[in-house]
Amino acid sequence: MKTARTDKNRKLIYGVEIEKEFINGFLMGLGVGFLALFVILWASIFFASTLASINYGELLSVFIYPLILLLSSGIALLVAGFIRENDS
Repeated sequence: MKTARTDKNRKLIYGVEIEKEFINGFLMGLGVGFLALFVILWASIFFASTLASINYGELLSVFIYPLILLLSSGIALLVAGFIRENDS
């Protein structure tokens, strides 16, 4: 016979499991999004330098910090998502 308490505990357990799965997927999705944004930004810098009269090195020197931030954040979030997925 089921009581109200066991139903409440199951909902709580399922809520925690759903929340953990959401956070894992959110971290991995955000990491992939940052890495995709890194690739798009790098490609736009590369092709803009070939189309304009600006040197590639000069244009890259302006955007080096956002590129480093996107690459490092993307890798860190992706690794964190994979680790949380394997631990849970």
